[in-house]
Amino acid sequence: AQTDPMPDSPAAPREERAADLCVLAELVEIQMSIARATQQEALQAPAPGVDYCQRIATVARAVRLTLLLKDTLSRQEAERRKAAARREAAREDRHGLRVTLAMMAAVYESSEDGEEDRRAAELSERLERPEVAELVEASPAPVAVAALCRRWGYPVRVEQWLEMADEAMEHLGLLPSDGEDPE
Repeated sequence: AQTDPMPDSPAAPREERAADLCVLAELVEIQMSIARATQQEALQAPAPGVDYCQRIATVARAVRLTLLLKDTLSRQEAERRKAAARREAAREDRHGLRVTLAMMAAVYESSEDGEEDRRAAELSERLERPEVAELVEASPAPVAVAALCRRWGYPVRVEQWLEMADEAMEHLGLLPSDGEDPE
């Protein structure tokens, strides 16, 4: 009888998954020991009426199923790690974009001389500098925006700039899914 696949439930902690894989490896070794013992018995002292081929086939099937389960668990763990890495990369990308858009809002809202486009181009260059990129990456968006506004002489209206950035990201469909913090 086959069982239903495990439902998608919260991932077991990494240690539990590793322990499960160790148990499955041990089961394979036990099954292989049974197969070897059956082979020895069949070759050295076969019992009359015993179907050794059937015994070996049964053990072989158990080994195949156990290896398949072990492989499936390993792949699931690898997929979980990849998905977590993708989520983290997307979060970091959104964070940088959010700070950039907030700073662009500061440029456009605080410029009165018609030089918004030039200042926006300068801002883009400044944001690419390693020390600025490091500040943005290492700081929450409100802290980064406040620091950059002070550094470059823009009004420190962090909430307003971030709200405008969030509106732009929402318009572009780049806001995180429900339950995920924009930071």
